[in-house]
Amino acid sequence: MNKKILIYFILHLSNVYFVHGQGYNNLWLMGYANYAALPYGGTNIDFFTGTANAYFEPNRTLEFGSTVLNITDSLGELLFYSNGIKIMNKANVLMLNGDSLNPSYYTLNMVNHGLNLINNLIAIKMPGSDSLFYLLHETLDHQLPAWPDKCYYSIINMNGDSGNGEVIQKNSVLINDTLAAQMSICKHANGRDWWIVIPEAYSPGYYIYLLSPNGLQFVNKQAIGARWFVYGGQSTFSRDGSLYAMYDSRNDLEVFDFDRCSGLFSNARQVAIYDTMNSTGVAISPNNRFVYCSSGLYLYQFDLQNLQNYQTFTWDSFRDPFGNYPTLFFTQELMPDNKIYINTGNGTRYLHVINYPDSLGAACQLTQHSFVLPTINFQSTPYYPNVFLGPVVGSICDSLSVGLPQNTVQSAGLRLNPNPASNQVWVNYQFPNNRDGWLEIYDPLGKLILKRRLYWSTTQLLVYLNEIKSNGIYVAKVFDDSGMFLSAEKLVVNK
Repeated sequence: MNKKILIYFILHLSNVYFVHGQGYNNLWLMGYANYAALPYGGTNIDFFTGTANAYFEPNRTLEFGSTVLNITDSLGELLFYSNGIKIMNKANVLMLNGDSLNPSYYTLNMVNHGLNLINNLIAIKMPGSDSLFYLLHETLDHQLPAWPDKCYYSIINMNGDSGNGEVIQKNSVLINDTLAAQMSICKHANGRDWWIVIPEAYSPGYYIYLLSPNGLQFVNKQAIGARWFVYGGQSTFSRDGSLYAMYDSRNDLEVFDFDRCSGLFSNARQVAIYDTMNSTGVAISPNNRFVYCSSGLYLYQFDLQNLQNYQTFTWDSFRDPFGNYPTLFFTQELMPDNKIYINTGNGTRYLHVINYPDSLGAACQLTQHSFVLPTINFQSTPYYPNVFLGPVVGSICDSLSVGLPQNTVQSAGLRLNPNPASNQVWVNYQFPNNRDGWLEIYDPLGKLILKRRLYWSTTQLLVYLNEIKSNGIYVAKVFDDSGMFLSAEKLVVNK
């Protein structure tokens, strides 16, 4: 039986409830040289139980370099995946018409290995459709400097080929320009459509597109910031879509505010990082306070409340015993367990983890090379936009909420699993009012035992029950920042 189906079946037998959509963004594919013996081959990391679970995947023949894309449905079932050259379906077979993405000399040379670009391949489900996906993709059209000069789009119909998917439009040119291969996407303020940001390489310009039920539409080309001659690096949006960060070794760190209604950037801030390493990455903490920049030998934590206040973490000199490659700091991604995972920049069996990215300095608990993989990973880091990001209710762009009843009861849809719990519980919630809030757990006498921050831009939090010392029936309550009570549920603790 398929591993993910088995997990899903067991959880339902145990009366564990997951909110609708938890399966999105919960699977990470990596690995290469599947024809060779271990430690080569495919690796999957899933987050279906709330924590990262890595296991060997023997049936995948596609090889991944830096470019990796995989799309799952709301139950976590794999739909398709790609390395920037081929698109494979859920049966690990080439999707119908799924070959020859990104035509170029570089692609032709990498056809057996996959592309080695960051944020150059993004898939978005078309708003209003149950079967169409848009792919935005780039390749290298110049070797020195290594830049794309086109951005393509392709369209997948998942109803094609008996439900295995079919590429119905391929390699259509969206942009002809010298680009930086650092695409990012963010939900529109209406909670349905998607903003697409594609940066230029030679100038501080950003192409802004919108994907709506009407298709892909050019909106604006905005010049902002001080970036010139972008080379490598990574870009990302914060989970709530209000911040955008971009980091590469030539231009250092830039942070913008982003308006999800207009699709415009503002309040450009540039931070000099005196570091010349090319292996750079960036991630934003769930609470929007910290930006993490990785740069080979160093990881930097910048405090957005005071950008001159930063912490530096240094590589501890560890090398993978197999191959003797250093486990440096490279690309990053904030994953569903609210931890940031950092690639090592070389072919190794390790990932670094920032366990508490909302915390300042050493309290963020960076653990170097602590996550061990069953096979070697070469720079494969997924790009996961926040598919759960809802509308900015009441804004002028929230046209989709017009006409809804105004006096409805507010609910956070709180669900706890497992329940009964012992040492930890996975909290699932969805805020209805675009405010952050709090989880509070009370003992049988009504005493507050535990309190945790909840962010409206995500839907899940893993809570460790260290403060709860005794078995019994507790009450978990959720409030928003205005103090409004939203939801409650009994929690049975049995340690």
